Amino acid sequence: MQYFVRTMEKHKESSGAFSTELPCYGPAAAKAEVKRLVLSANPALLQADACARNGEVVQTKYRCWINERGEFRESVLV
Repeated sequence: MQYFVRTMEKHKESSGAFSTELPCYGPAAAKAEVKRLVLSANPALLQADACARNGEVVQTKYRCWINERGEFRESVLV
């Protein structure tokens, strides 16, 4: 199983495309990197996902973003 992080801009001018995948050593490292990326980004513009790849199947395990009110939001996805 491979773990990685991907980001997407979250504003109306965005194409909705994910950025280049950043490989991580495990789920905890991926989750920490996702939080770091979102908290260091321009508020309300970035969503980041921690994902796992098993062969051709990709599953998003964790997602976080800053909402329109500037609040940090997160969701664990199974």
